[in-house]
Formats: sequence, structure tokens, C-alpha cells
Amino acid sequence: AQPFAVGHVQITYTDPARAGRSIQTEIYYPAATAGTGVPVSAGTYPIIVFGHGFVMAWDAYQNIWDNLVPQGYIVAFPRTEGSFSPSHAEFGMDLKFLVTKLQSESATNPSSPFYNHINAKSAIMGHSMGGGSAFLAAESNLNITTMVTFAAANTTPPSIAAATNVTVPSLVFAGENDCVAPPIAHQIPMYDSLASACKTFISIKGGAHCEFANNN
Repeated sequence: AQPFAVGHVQITYTDPARAGRSIQTEIYYPAATAGTGVPVSAGTYPIIVFGHGFVMAWDAYQNIWDNLVPQGYIVAFPRTEGSFSPSHAEFGMDLKFLVTKLQSESATNPSSPFYNHINAKSAIMGHSMGGGSAFLAAESNLNITTMVTFAAANTTPPSIAAATNVTVPSLVFAGENDCVAPPIAHQIPMYDSLASACKTFISIKGGAHCEFANNN
């Protein structure tokens, strides 16, 4: 079996529960040939929704989609809350909404490029602010399969408190030398607060905060 090529499409979804909030989303998916708007390869795939870091754009995370899409994952990046005064609560709701929305598109919307291509497996992932917001998205959320975070930064409302209501299997990555969101004040309290029966903490020796993404 050969790795999949990487397809790409930009779609703006609307959340009717939040006054029609628009969520512009960059989506990368398994395809037979690389490119924008190319067909999704036959089959169904797990969905990953990934939250970007503070004032970082989705395109800093090519390392993420270049590694995961060829293995058979669909990876969606909301472009919301990229300003210097983001709402962490809204960003967390965007992450949560996109999992449900994309699975619904697969099940019920024949005009969607992802119709019959997304299965029930799903993950919310994120880096820095997006990692902290992943805790907000995963709080009391049994519609996802797992949560994975990289150098998660505590948010407002606090990710540390939200963690007490996260019960899905969770994987928390930290950089030992993170001076932006030091593990002792951010990832470790989040991990310790997790209610998940299955959880793992990984500290990368010599790792720094921004090294989970590409330089930009």
C-alpha cells in the first residue's frame, strides 16, 4: 500500500447555534493525486480538527498534514481567532463544531466533497492556544474519539479546569525547555486534572514551545 497524496480544499462552514458564526476552514485529505479540489480517495477516513497557536496561521502546520494525510487522515484547520485578542471559548467551540459538522457532511450532504468519506473516528488536536482550546472542545464531549495536544497553553476560561471534565483518551506533549507555556504551569496541571482513564504525558527533552510547528 502506497501513501496517499495530499488533497486540499477551503470551505467556510456556518454554525447556526452561534448566530451564524462563519468558520473558514482549510482541509487536507487523502487523494490519488495532490492538488486543490481533487477528489477524495475512495474509502472512509478519521477526521482530525487542529487548533492553531496564538497569532499563528494554519500554514505553519504543514508538518502535521504532510505526516498524517498520507497515512489516511483528514485534517481540518479552522482559521478563526487569529487576532491579538482571540476568544479561547469561541475557538474551542469552533473545534468542537467542526468534528460534528464534517461527520454530518459525510453522512447527509451528497454535494459535499467529503460525502461518504468520513468515519466515526475523530480527534481534536492543537498547539499552544489551540492545544488549550482543545481541552475546552473536549470538555464533556463524548462525540470525539481522542484528544492530542502540543505545548498546550492555559486559556480563558481555564483549560486546567476544563480538563476535569475531559474523559476521552488523551495524549499531552510538552517541550522540556518551553519558556512560553512552561510545563509546570500549563501542560502538567492540565494532564494531572484530566479525568480520562487512559492518558499519557510525553516530555520532549530539549523541546521548545514553537518547535511543534514549522518556522514561519
